[in-house]
Amino acid sequence: MKRTVGYARVSSREQAVDSQALEQQIARLKAAGATEIFQDIQSGSNDDRPALKKLMNLVSEGKVHEVIITRIDRKARSLPKLRECIDIYRNSGANLRILDQQIDLNTSQGKLMVNVLGSLAEWETDLISERVRHGKEHRRKKQAANESYPWGYQIVNEKYQLDTRPFLCLLSARPDNYLDLYNESDLTKLPGQTIKEIAKNCLDIFFKHRGVSRGLKAIFNTYGIIKRSDNRNSRDGIFHWTPTGFNHWLTNPVLCGHTAYLQRITISKRKRKRNKPENWEIIHDTHPEHRLITDAEAAEIQQILKFNSKTGHFSFNQDPNNPVCYREYAYQTGLVFCAECGSKCITKSATHKGGKYYYFACRYAGMGCGNPKSTRKSNIESALIKTLVQRSQILASSDDKQLAQSQSKSEKLKSLESRLEALEKIPGFDPDLENLKEKTRQLIASEINPFLFDSTQNKSPEEIIRAGNNLAIWHTLSPDDKVKIYHQIVHRITIRNADVEEVILKI
Repeated sequence: MKRTVGYARVSSREQAVDSQALEQQIARLKAAGATEIFQDIQSGSNDDRPALKKLMNLVSEGKVHEVIITRIDRKARSLPKLRECIDIYRNSGANLRILDQQIDLNTSQGKLMVNVLGSLAEWETDLISERVRHGKEHRRKKQAANESYPWGYQIVNEKYQLDTRPFLCLLSARPDNYLDLYNESDLTKLPGQTIKEIAKNCLDIFFKHRGVSRGLKAIFNTYGIIKRSDNRNSRDGIFHWTPTGFNHWLTNPVLCGHTAYLQRITISKRKRKRNKPENWEIIHDTHPEHRLITDAEAAEIQQILKFNSKTGHFSFNQDPNNPVCYREYAYQTGLVFCAECGSKCITKSATHKGGKYYYFACRYAGMGCGNPKSTRKSNIESALIKTLVQRSQILASSDDKQLAQSQSKSEKLKSLESRLEALEKIPGFDPDLENLKEKTRQLIASEINPFLFDSTQNKSPEEIIRAGNNLAIWHTLSPDDKVKIYHQIVHRITIRNADVEEVILKI
């Protein structure tokens, strides 16, 4: 039986611009005699289209008498692919009919025109790619903003600007006449938040929860989980964040006032991937008046992401206010190594009569490593603080007056320490009590040495260690402060037979 089929194809861009394009093709193919239709919604430069592959398999098996298409570029945009299809038609005895060019493969003229038009289609594809490449190079030379822009921004006169357009009006803040205002397209009269304000709030939430997934959970709880649009190219102004997407947003140089090019690279004809940040081409201070985060905040974001990558991923079932990776000894993760075999130690816990305790052990203990005993985390912290104080006093020994002042206690410091001691004796757990303890610890630390807690992001390890010349400074650090400071000044800690063998600092 003779089997005449039609093949229709539209790209996603065509479908978005003209929703009738596919329907029109199918109607023309049926009018030309096609009894069944194969269709793809993919770019013509993609040779691995599912419907096309299925159709060509049927042709090669001799199950199709004739194939009808509207234009030659519906079939292929590369000459090698077109010739491959023509060879299949010839070998199977099937015919190819092209409506717009009035070509029939059964004629010698039709065979010639197919090759000519295929060459033109390939040439057109190359020209488009070349125009796109030249356009991007021209934008880089002008230091213009990229066509895509991160949440919180818009492009005005080819420059990034913070987006101050009204975006969200909370339900609780809607006035009774909000529908009238909406119908009048006067959203400025609606009480609510701008895109810039929401973007800034998302940053504040991240810094509060100190983690990508923890921050996203809090953002979703604040604004509601927003479903991704079915159209991937949608410009609806809504952020569709996954943890990876949120991570990329946080580290986007645009937020720091810079423009970055070559963030994505082409690795094959149809594949692109995210380029390594060190290979980006960054133009600094292209829009300094529209930066969303400071250099210190950008450095803190990198430090948080780096630390969290060592401690494992956050589960949405965890309490975001008490993440595992920011508990008392979590800062030691990634710093403790076996003195015997040099491998990174793993953290464990055990319970005995005195309660639960935590320790580090060599991951290869009992498997060839001669370091079988574990080391308690509390002992590691004591050895670390002892080393820091000794090194600090050596660094500060040239200034005896400064050392004496730092070791003497003021009346305010004595009062704060007495208050903290009394708070520690109160039994039971109360969130308000814990917050009061934490605030008191911070006041004690600031009173002992305000330099250490002013800002450690822009200080060298030697400057930080020099300032910590008092045991109380290190003992009053909060878990969050320990994560920030210790990873800036400690290179590694080696343990052997339940003891700390060496503390290696970054100086």
